[in-house]
Amino acid sequence: MKTSLNILMVTIDGGGNVPPMFGLAKQLAKRGHTIRVLTEPCLESAVRTSGFAFIGFQDHFTRTNRKEDIIKDWNTSPFTNPVFENVILGPAKTLVHQTVEAIRKYPTDLVLVDLLLVPALIAAQALQMPGVLVFHMPEYLPGTNRPPGGMGLLPGKGWIGRARDRFLATVFNRVLNKYRPLLNEVRAQYSLEKLENVSDLMHQADLRLIQTIRSFDIPLEPGPANVRYTGPNLTEPDWAAPWSDPWPENDSRPLLVSSFSTTFQNQHSVIQNVIHALGELDVRGLATLGLAMEHETFDVPDNVVVVGSAPHAQVFPVADLVITHAGHGTIMRALANGLPLICLPMGRDQNDNAALVVHHGCGIKLSPKASRRQIRQAIDRILTDESFRQNAARFQSELYNQKDEEASLIELEKLAESGLKKRSEIA
Repeated sequence: MKTSLNILMVTIDGGGNVPPMFGLAKQLAKRGHTIRVLTEPCLESAVRTSGFAFIGFQDHFTRTNRKEDIIKDWNTSPFTNPVFENVILGPAKTLVHQTVEAIRKYPTDLVLVDLLLVPALIAAQALQMPGVLVFHMPEYLPGTNRPPGGMGLLPGKGWIGRARDRFLATVFNRVLNKYRPLLNEVRAQYSLEKLENVSDLMHQADLRLIQTIRSFDIPLEPGPANVRYTGPNLTEPDWAAPWSDPWPENDSRPLLVSSFSTTFQNQHSVIQNVIHALGELDVRGLATLGLAMEHETFDVPDNVVVVGSAPHAQVFPVADLVITHAGHGTIMRALANGLPLICLPMGRDQNDNAALVVHHGCGIKLSPKASRRQIRQAIDRILTDESFRQNAARFQSELYNQKDEEASLIELEKLAESGLKKRSEIA
């Protein structure tokens, strides 16, 4: 008989991370496990509606409004990374302590840690609890065969390219290691050994689940023992409202969908340029605004409809093209429907995602500062060159016949049960 487990998920609302994290939690709940979510107060309703128990952060991650910008990375220089300072590593001390408190207060057999809160793995290590790190995006860490993520780079070719990648990996670790004293201070409080590199913490996770399809990504070689590709979880955002097609059934014009970030990235001008480009073409345009932009106003031509949200599962099956910031969830849902993409990445993991779209011949990458003319030209090219759709369709069957997620769930259960056995033997 399978053991019913108590699983603690540690996450925040970073936009595109919420659907795959909640999707994973729902899969585990269906298998009879109890899910508790340590997160921000602004996600309490979404947590409880999903059927999970809510545990609220009491320090730093205390937003009550999901639209409040916690990341603050849209107006900085290319040489700074506010995501590390404001979210991932800067708040490590309070994050670890609050996670330890939650594990001690509630029955816990396994800790699922969102990549955005990676120091929470220290809490699992401190209490000898299995810790699993969830990447809701492709691989980000550098290796012998690839550069680090964040810059939208593919592996370098030849000795010059490989030298570039080694240099960038050194720079990447140097940036992360600015937070090594902070993490080691926290680790010392729990009698844990020092980290030589901050990235070692990710490699120390009992499992590292990467929620994309392996064939889309550029995996580390040799593959780390703790890495598992689960395939993407295509759960829709909890806030997406039902959509009703506003056009007549006999309207045969191509349907082009604009879908930009859930969170604030100063994306108003990008969306407006896309809307203007759509207005100059004989198409049906649907612009979905997301939480960050849903109350903003736009100049909208007659052939474009603007809505706060629309479930991709409803819209994408009848669409012809997706224009996006290149969030991983949007890309995966587009490819699951065989749709080509125009990507205008604005930071975070989006540059890497867009580079992979282009690498696989599934779309075009533009600057977020692209003019309406450039966007229109890209649309024309995609709609007239069938190869983009054909390349996107190559991923469609793979995405709809995923088997890796089930295997990873079973492995999570075995990991937690093994930890239970060890703790009972020690007791």
